[in-house]
Amino acid sequence: MSPLSELQPLSGADLYAYIDALERPAAFKPTGFSKDIYLDLMEGSIQEYGLEQADMSWGTDPQGCPEDLQTYCRVVSVLAGLMAGGRKLELFPLWESMMETGCRELPRTTGNQMTDFSTKELLLAYKSMKPYVSAEQSVKWKNELARIEPAVNYVYTLASVSGPERLHNINIYNMAGEYLRETEGMTSAAGYLAEHWPVQLRKFDGNGMYMDPGCPLLYDLAARCHIQLMLAAGYRGAYHEELNRKLAAGGMMTLFMQSAAGHFPYGGRSSQFQFNEALAAACAEFEAARYRRQGRLKLAGAFKRSARLSAQAILRYVRDITPPRHVKNHYGIRSGYGTESYAYYDKYMITLGSFAYMAYLFAEDDIAEEPCPAESGGYVLATSEHFHKVFASAGGQSVQLDTAADHRYDSTGLGRYHRQGVPAELALSSPLCAAPEYRLPGGVRSLSAAIGPGWEREDGTAVYLADLSDGLEHELHVIRQDSGRVEFRITYRGQGLPEDGRVTESYALSEDGLEIVSELAVQDAGPILYRVPLFCSNGQERSAITVEPHAAHVALGPFRYTVGATGCSFEIEEEHCGNRNGEYRLAVIRSPGPSLSLRLKLWAEGG
Repeated sequence: MSPLSELQPLSGADLYAYIDALERPAAFKPTGFSKDIYLDLMEGSIQEYGLEQADMSWGTDPQGCPEDLQTYCRVVSVLAGLMAGGRKLELFPLWESMMETGCRELPRTTGNQMTDFSTKELLLAYKSMKPYVSAEQSVKWKNELARIEPAVNYVYTLASVSGPERLHNINIYNMAGEYLRETEGMTSAAGYLAEHWPVQLRKFDGNGMYMDPGCPLLYDLAARCHIQLMLAAGYRGAYHEELNRKLAAGGMMTLFMQSAAGHFPYGGRSSQFQFNEALAAACAEFEAARYRRQGRLKLAGAFKRSARLSAQAILRYVRDITPPRHVKNHYGIRSGYGTESYAYYDKYMITLGSFAYMAYLFAEDDIAEEPCPAESGGYVLATSEHFHKVFASAGGQSVQLDTAADHRYDSTGLGRYHRQGVPAELALSSPLCAAPEYRLPGGVRSLSAAIGPGWEREDGTAVYLADLSDGLEHELHVIRQDSGRVEFRITYRGQGLPEDGRVTESYALSEDGLEIVSELAVQDAGPILYRVPLFCSNGQERSAITVEPHAAHVALGPFRYTVGATGCSFEIEEEHCGNRNGEYRLAVIRSPGPSLSLRLKLWAEGG
């Protein structure tokens, strides 16, 4: 049985009790990684910049130099971290020249938010390489960086924006940069930080998660990790204890949101990039060190394990393929498939390295790995209503749902089903959306789709839960929480559903797969429909889809995914639709009545 007997989603102190009650299975094996895994990721992140041949002088052709200051300074930081770690030493002259340029250009740049990100990068480079450059050179760079004036050089400060509501995670980046400057005697940041902390602290929810505009999960993590960077560098200001409490609470949420495949959850903008997992690893490494200092070695080990599983999850995209990919698909690196307009390869490939460097700096290799929630399972977790996500894990598998999706990025319903050791995109790693802010190629349709129910209007047109969000209410009921099986039910009511009606989705997750019972409760209810995306391609690999009267099967190499519903008809649409991960065809399943039972299963042949 689960270490918790009450039938409520895990929250607060329950999360700590769960870890305390975990036992190490006899078959448990450490990943074998050391902190050098982050150096591997950093090397992958700079592979395509051609540093050995490139002219990196500022203002040269963008093909020979990153096109913005943020990217440029991240290359400087990552290269410095690699050299301090004993790698890429032959590039020292290039790095020294780039560092010279960054330190000169940053204080001269105004009206460009790239500066808000760049100070932290140059300070990390300065700190790591100060022992290896001449005292004269170090003083010169220090004097240049001392010229930065927040109100002049940054875009996101209280002095620069129209109101406090305009401050968000980018302000925390420049706050981190300012504190790092203080640690090197380049400024006194106390006044700047004291002015901005009260505004930023109001942006955390009750779970310690940071509410950036739209509450995307990645930007919650980005804000918290850069506060962790400040604390790791020695920040002990007036708000230190409150920040520590929020970071601890938010860190536990991130730990339990990790999927069975080791992935960071989907949700909102900048989702499905490799740097998501690098940032999750950084968060977990910081928390592992925190709990080791407190003598809570089991909890420290769970975070250590989570960090290494995060790194492991992205090796197939970074270390095991050439060229490395910055987003979780295998389309051409310049295709932009699955990326927002700001998320081009040059910027977000090096971002992986920048965040992996934070993980490297936080990591303490003498913390032993212990089982973590992503692989132990046996729980249901709900975020606050601001993030509107539900997670469940059992039997080496996990699911994620969105109960009120932002349709620019996601869809309402079950948007993720993962199993350990199976490619994350095979069932579904993120939902499809109708009006994506990210790019899909011509010939690939955009529409709202998750694994979820629909129904027919009187005119015969279909409506799906995936299309709904505004005015939709839900209730979550947990029925069972065992390591081998979890059961829970979500009931939806409100705008978009048939008048006075409700839709109930009951889920049971176990080693045997995922069972779903969907019911449409409305007077004179007609047949219930169900739509399931079936994987076709990730840009490199293609699946084989076969259909039986009451089931569909997807094969990808040795991996298999089956969708079955006895007594229901199956129709597989020919048209390809897409999400960030690749292309899918939709299975439309029709039940003769207002309820439907569905069985989903992921496995590897011979496994």
